[in-house]
Amino acid sequence: MTRRDQTKPGKAGDIPPNVSEQIDENLKRLYSDAASEDLPPSLIELLDALRSQETQQSAGDQ
Repeated sequence: MTRRDQTKPGKAGDIPPNVSEQIDENLKRLYSDAASEDLPPSLIELLDALRSQETQQSAGDQ
């Protein structure tokens, strides 16, 4: 019995391989584009504040 035989109609197993490959490629392209964007300034400020807080806590532990 193949995997296709084990799935119900309308499930992910019914997607033709070429369509599945196109979905994979598009998702990879979308993720790559998003991952290469600069972080928003507000997020950079938040990360800086957290790093500063972490540094201060580390200095206080010593």
